[in-house]
Amino acid sequence: MLIELALSLLLVKIVDEIFMRKNQPVVIGEILIGILFSIFNFLMPEKGIIGSYSFSLNLEVAHPAFQFFAETGILLLLFVSGMETNLQDLKKSGRYGLMTGAFGVGITFLLVFLFAIYILHMSMRTSMVLATIFTATSVGVTVRTMMELGILNTKVGNTILTAAVADDVFGIVLVTVVLSHGELIELAFGLLLFFVGVYILAKFNIIERMMSYADKFFHGPYGLVTISLGLMFLFAYLADISHIATITGAFFVGLFIGQSRQERKIINPLRTIAYSLFIPIFFIKVGTLVDIPMLENFNLYLLGVIPVVFAGKIVGCALGARIGGLDMKSGWRVGVGMAPEMEVALVIATLAYGKGVFGQPLGSQIMALTITYVIVSSLTVPVLLKHLYRGEGEIGKS
Repeated sequence: MLIELALSLLLVKIVDEIFMRKNQPVVIGEILIGILFSIFNFLMPEKGIIGSYSFSLNLEVAHPAFQFFAETGILLLLFVSGMETNLQDLKKSGRYGLMTGAFGVGITFLLVFLFAIYILHMSMRTSMVLATIFTATSVGVTVRTMMELGILNTKVGNTILTAAVADDVFGIVLVTVVLSHGELIELAFGLLLFFVGVYILAKFNIIERMMSYADKFFHGPYGLVTISLGLMFLFAYLADISHIATITGAFFVGLFIGQSRQERKIINPLRTIAYSLFIPIFFIKVGTLVDIPMLENFNLYLLGVIPVVFAGKIVGCALGARIGGLDMKSGWRVGVGMAPEMEVALVIATLAYGKGVFGQPLGSQIMALTITYVIVSSLTVPVLLKHLYRGEGEIGKS
């Protein structure tokens, strides 16, 4: 177990540096480490022997401790995402941001769901979960490209940024429903109970008051960070006993803490903890879920999901932006900018895999499909955006 953690963390920093220098998302490199671990375990025997001493050559990525780090990474990823979600920006974005996010999620979900039902012949629940995986947008690649083009602070850029916030909120709510477990009555009661609790917390600013009191009462170093982590695990537990996804609890408590005045004292130490240890382990774990023997009879029809998702994101977000008030040309640019997917898609796919929604070998194939979409969208969207802005004079004023 120790050698797995050591190799993971040492390789992560090396690979992150390589990918940053190549202007590529470091997440892809971290996933590739996990895939290499999986290949190593497939190729190597279980035991090595030197003289009379035998030792394991397998990397024990299925070890409970490694799993703990990965699952904590999932919670931290959504917790930090919630803290970084600016509700004020969402309110300022007006209808074009909300409509873009809503149509992007809705149309993408519908197209992938229909493709899964009628082309892939999946069950209703499996189709819903597959469709949910590809609803959440990650605009990190888009933001970097728009900064290069000088168009980040334009109406198109602001729409993409604010629609991505709405997209996350809509996506989390959707995940809450499709990954919920238990009987229908239990599920409905759990959802009602959880979101009534969320409403009460928001209405009376309970989390903000708690953080303000904690800030005055605790004088030791990193007291607020520890309290925040405790609340993250507590809300994840409350979500779980309400028969909904644990990431929903982590996201919403992060959202509330992010709106408090204490956020600035918490976010940087929290990022250090999350991104130096737990989140990289999670992405390596994602890569290890690509089980090499399970890909031998890969269903090539699954690859059809990739153009379906692209079409859903581009058409849905463009339509939403157009209804929200942007012209059609700007709408297409917004649609392309909203096509990339990364962290949240991988989180949903991993959770579904862990819950056995897909079974084997389909689960491993869908993990491979999700990773493929992440890589393809990260590479193609910058090219498409630059093509859409080609030939314009002062591109930053478009």
